[in-house]
Amino acid sequence: MEAARDSMAALLDAGLFDSAQTLGCFLVSSGGASNEASVSTKAESLVLHGDALYGEKEFRRALGAYKQAMQCSKSIPKQAASSTRISVSTTGRSPSPNSSNATPFNENEVKSKIALCHSALHEYREALQEMEGIPSKVRSLKMNLMLGKLYRISRNNRASVICYKECLRQCPYVFEAIAALAEMGLSSRSFLYYFFKHQIEEASHQVILLMHNVGGIGM
Repeated sequence: MEAARDSMAALLDAGLFDSAQTLGCFLVSSGGASNEASVSTKAESLVLHGDALYGEKEFRRALGAYKQAMQCSKSIPKQAASSTRISVSTTGRSPSPNSSNATPFNENEVKSKIALCHSALHEYREALQEMEGIPSKVRSLKMNLMLGKLYRISRNNRASVICYKECLRQCPYVFEAIAALAEMGLSSRSFLYYFFKHQIEEASHQVILLMHNVGGIGM
């Protein structure tokens, strides 16, 4: 089964979603005994299957797979969950087993996938509820950008601005956030603040490294 899941992750990374979906059906239907390892494996397989379905634009079915994975994860003790892996890419999947070491089952990543499915189905309220369930401290750049868009769709511009500003704090080159903030009336001075703040922090880091290297040479 491990080899089959690794192969499925490779198919997903290659964009071969149809083949991955077929393999995913096999993995999901071939669950074993109801022990901790089997539950962890099933949760992983369900996420992979959801990724394949999402890639095929079968958003409703992908949503079901992700929600089932979340349900399975609730049966995994924390100690067992620490050895569970999930897959994703830049389009909404977590790191695949082929591209990273084993990582804990990341409920926040799966929540963001569920939100992506709801958004694709124009179910923005449900998508927003999922994203708000992710603690702000652990939201990635992509999560903050998505949340900003959802708040804007719901006409909560104040919350949207906060999310877009957080995107710029994480990276001042997120042009989608810049465009959205400009459309909502944010002044150009604000953009310059985030840009130059990032440049100053980067320059300071380089100076510290240079001083460290010079000090090492002097010794």
